Amino acid sequence: MSTEFSKNKVAIVSQGEDLNWFDTMPGEQMAIRVHSRDVAGAFSIIEARVPPFSGPPLHYHKDREEIFEVLEGRFRFHCAGEEFEAGPGTSVVVPRNSIHGWVNLGPGVARLLFTFVPGDIDEFFPQIGQTPPEGWTDLAYQYDTWIVGEPLSISKDEQHSHGQ
Repeated sequence: MSTEFSKNKVAIVSQGEDLNWFDTMPGEQMAIRVHSRDVAGAFSIIEARVPPFSGPPLHYHKDREEIFEVLEGRFRFHCAGEEFEAGPGTSVVVPRNSIHGWVNLGPGVARLLFTFVPGDIDEFFPQIGQTPPEGWTDLAYQYDTWIVGEPLSISKDEQHSHGQ
């Protein structure tokens, strides 16, 4: 794969105020910060606003690594059978073929940055919000996302200990 992003070698600048936010799962919004088409498919960077006690089903990607950067809030991550908490400034690198998921520990909306290497998964995320939940598994499959379990959950006691 070529890592030459553009013939004119111009920096790609993505301003937060210029982002186009779209709905994915109920209460969740995402925006594509760097589209893979602008970097010859090398990577995709997506930002998510995640509602409290929410996260994706357990899944894995066969053809790409996924790198998370926690921007705001606290998350519990599941990766390859292990669980751990991560707060702002934490990076989590998930190797391809590793089952993973995460959940916002609350009490408020939290923010995550996802980087996929290679990219070419950008179009998956806007389609989630336009697809009924019963169609998510088939949609995910088209974008190298293999759903293998339910989302992580948080007990009522944990919700109270995290400020709810």
